[in-house]
Amino acid sequence: MSLNQSQEIQSDHSKHPVLIWASGLDQSHDFFNQAWLDFTESSVHENINAGWFQFIHPDDLPLFRLTYERALATQQPFQIEYRLKKHDGTYRWMQCHAVPRPDLDGDFSGLIATNTDIHDQLVKKSEQITYEENYELFLNCITEGIWDWIDVNSDEQWWSPHFYELLGYRDQELEASASTFKRLLHPDDLQGTLEAINQSLENEIPFGTAFRLRIKGGEYHWFRSTAKIIRDLNGNAVRMTGSISDIHRQILAEEALKETRRLAEQAQLEKETFLALMSQEVRTPLSAILGFSEILGESSDDPETQTVAETIHTNGQSLLDTINDFLDLSKLEEGMLDIEILDCCPVKVIENVHMHMAKKAELMDLKFDIASETEIPETIKSDPIRLKQILTTVIGTAIKLTKKGSVKLGVKTTAMANGTHQLTFRITNTGTELSLEQFSDLFTPYRLTDELMTHPVSGLGLGLAVSKHLTELLGGQIQVTDQDTSSTTVEISIPVGDISEVKMEKVSASKRLEEIKTYKASHDFLKQNCHILLVEDGIYNQRLINFLLTKAGAEITIVENGQHAIDELMKSREVGDPIGDPYDLILMDIQMPVLDGYSTTRKIRALGYTKPIIALTIHAMDSDRQKCFDAGCDEYMSKPLERKKLISIINSFLRKPQKQNLVAKEA
Repeated sequence: MSLNQSQEIQSDHSKHPVLIWASGLDQSHDFFNQAWLDFTESSVHENINAGWFQFIHPDDLPLFRLTYERALATQQPFQIEYRLKKHDGTYRWMQCHAVPRPDLDGDFSGLIATNTDIHDQLVKKSEQITYEENYELFLNCITEGIWDWIDVNSDEQWWSPHFYELLGYRDQELEASASTFKRLLHPDDLQGTLEAINQSLENEIPFGTAFRLRIKGGEYHWFRSTAKIIRDLNGNAVRMTGSISDIHRQILAEEALKETRRLAEQAQLEKETFLALMSQEVRTPLSAILGFSEILGESSDDPETQTVAETIHTNGQSLLDTINDFLDLSKLEEGMLDIEILDCCPVKVIENVHMHMAKKAELMDLKFDIASETEIPETIKSDPIRLKQILTTVIGTAIKLTKKGSVKLGVKTTAMANGTHQLTFRITNTGTELSLEQFSDLFTPYRLTDELMTHPVSGLGLGLAVSKHLTELLGGQIQVTDQDTSSTTVEISIPVGDISEVKMEKVSASKRLEEIKTYKASHDFLKQNCHILLVEDGIYNQRLINFLLTKAGAEITIVENGQHAIDELMKSREVGDPIGDPYDLILMDIQMPVLDGYSTTRKIRALGYTKPIIALTIHAMDSDRQKCFDAGCDEYMSKPLERKKLISIINSFLRKPQKQNLVAKEA
């Protein structure tokens, strides 16, 4: 077959025709098949001699020419890959395979070459290489190690290089197998981990578990592994592929956090225990000290005795205030201090504060006045107990810090832009000898400067810090607003809601004084004759309560623990009367030997006693109050007992119909 009549030669693996050229000894080219001419869309004339080189990619031409010329010189075949320009301007990869071209005598006369289009094959191969490179890059970049149990019925596995790295080994330094994995597992984790794997293989349960593996060097580290299971058409597991991640630091951090939390909880428990113990150990004797000092002062006409009694009572009350401040601050820090917003009379709160603070100021030879700058609403929405506590603490501190002169309380009502109102209290005193910054520090707990620590007036700081928190809980603010050489002013602002429809009145000290005297007289005695069972183990509290209530008109029977109380109440049944029939009311101490107040109250209620039971306890936390109610008590009083409050509570129950709770809640 002559070259001029050659037909198109097709590649076995390509849809593209084979391009053919032939050359002579003088490197001239005298033949290009039609496929070449069609591919380049050129004529034979444009290709002969060196013209066809124009279609080879410029980057490939130098190597092609060198290879071609060397083959002519040595009369040897050659093979090379290069890019050939197509008629549309694109380049496609060709594989050139040239062999010697013999003449009629069999001598070398040049080269004849086939040029096969391999472009698609190279692109596919390039993409495959790119995928493999990307996959390897993926395996090297992720923090997890990859493992593949290709046949779950065999021991052989595949572990990625990073899997080995997590264990501290070089790639393939250990045999990747199920046996190796078992050998590396911590003995305590072996059974659980293998059971988790088997459960996933057999029951289609997702696999994900944490375990410890022995790393290079002998230490055990925590890892977590998850896996996907491939199953055959019958649902049988055939392959398991997953990842493993190092969670050792996370586990150690969690354990450290647990230990920190445990220590914090222990510290909190110790703090609560300390506060409860302090409350019990201090309140118990304080109850007797305050009670008997008050009795002593009221029963003696001797001025010196009255002064001594008042000194004892004042310092005892100061100690009690400090304990209460500690308890309140503890509740505030734990977010457990309750605020009860209800309708209350601010005038009564102010006048009640005046009654207590005027006496305190008088003992210091100071004058205490109230100045109402505007009319005060008859009712507001606030917490009257906390409002009284705030005012009493701030005014009490002002009295302590004032060497001479006076303390004044100014009150005014202010309308706010949103239609609500607020009460503003301005407490002004003379001669504090503290700078504005030092005075402001008094409202910050545990921030006593050297000047405050060495100040001749003790008991500064904690109560004001509590007052600041309470003011903020009520939605207001407290701050030192003014100070000059002669006075300091603290301003307290409390929101009181919309009072546009509320009746207004002025603070009247003289009018209130008469009401207080009447109130005081009415609360010195019980409204009716009554027989009270006092269950109390403390000898001094027995004497104090017995003295106060006997003087108020009650008959008192004393027992020293819960079991004796039950025995006493059961005596009435022996004569056919209801349990505890002779007694109108029980005062129940909570902390007692033999049988405590909670248990005693439950048993008494279970026996059918229906009359009032008032709990007496040294604990002052809200949770203790609720425990008393849950046990079946009708009311709760914390020690030290206030005489007027005790008599008032007893009077309120003596006037009530007997509808007490018969069933106590479960402990």
